[in-house]
Amino acid sequence: MKIYISDRGLVDSDVYKVDRAVKQYNERLSFEFNEENQDYCIYMRMPYPERPIPILGFGKKIPRPDQACKKLWESDTMIHGEKILDDILKSQEEFRKAKRYAADQASGDSAERVEKFLRGKGHSPVVKVFPNDKRGVVAGDN
Repeated sequence: MKIYISDRGLVDSDVYKVDRAVKQYNERLSFEFNEENQDYCIYMRMPYPERPIPILGFGKKIPRPDQACKKLWESDTMIHGEKILDDILKSQEEFRKAKRYAADQASGDSAERVEKFLRGKGHSPVVKVFPNDKRGVVAGDN
């Protein structure tokens, strides 16, 4: 259903309800249809002469006002900035640990294959050191 608003013309009533809820969250915000990508977005009004910028997209469907405000609240960096940053850093650390573990496993597998190859050729992959020997270090089974 469309309703007429004096400064905006005909507006879908669902869009108006979400817009009103978003404005209650922060008066600099508005809920509008983005003509460029054909999605509904929350816009933030910028200082004059800049145009409002889309900050959060919702796709083709109009969300309920409570859903829009919940998503807005969850992504609000002013409120949750430290938690969002901590989550990002934690996930990066977990990724690094997984990569490090995979590299250690690959390194161990490579060492085992080299050792198996050398043993197959009749050599020992262990370096033997004879400190009192004139030759110094003797490698393998030479």
